[in-house]
Amino acid sequence: MKKYNYFSRVSGWGICMLFLLTGLFAGCSENEEVYPKGQRPAGIESVRKVACIGNSITYGARQFLNDREKECYPALLGNMLGEGFEVANFGCSGTTLLKNGNSPYWNTKEYTNAKAFLPNIVIVKLGSNDSKSGNWSSHGSEFESDLTDLVLSLRSLSTRPRVFLCTPAIAYSNSFGIDDGIITSEIIPAIQRVAAAQNLTVIDLHTALRGYGDLFLDGVHPGLEGNRVIATIIYDVLAKEYSLNK
Repeated sequence: MKKYNYFSRVSGWGICMLFLLTGLFAGCSENEEVYPKGQRPAGIESVRKVACIGNSITYGARQFLNDREKECYPALLGNMLGEGFEVANFGCSGTTLLKNGNSPYWNTKEYTNAKAFLPNIVIVKLGSNDSKSGNWSSHGSEFESDLTDLVLSLRSLSTRPRVFLCTPAIAYSNSFGIDDGIITSEIIPAIQRVAAAQNLTVIDLHTALRGYGDLFLDGVHPGLEGNRVIATIIYDVLAKEYSLNK
């Protein structure tokens, strides 16, 4: 069978037009700005925006940091990720994932601001305060459905962010009423079930932080070195997922 020879059928004028068009597009790479400034479609970003949602460990425990804004784990994570990422801290101390907990994250301005930020990636680190006896004994059965609602709420944003769920850090002390037994036996399995149902990646801080008790200066809150460890654990997961190099 004779093969169709396209170029033998193209006239000289057609060839000239072909080279002209090739020249026009030769200078465009896939990384160039192809949308007018301020008119980029929702969800298409030159820089990935990362929203860190959580309680006091995300916010940064002031009593153990010289400069909370620079030494909290989201700031350290931002330094590790580099220019291709914009990391914002939406932590709020003392908050719960439970909608009916004593201080729900749902009711905070940080949650409102996190959604308005229109992130491409969300790191959720909640659950420690939910383990307190008053919260868990009364509303622990609601944790899984509340976490599912949070994930769906975030995914409904126009940017359709990818959500990562962190397990809570180990509570080396119960001085704040945080119960590591509840975290281990109840909260972490609930997080894992939601992650499986929603096809999410779990960042297992609880396991990874074993043996780092000396970095949690009151048994619950990390200092600078503890935050650096947390940032590194999260970075390593993102680096693998997004093919980054240290």
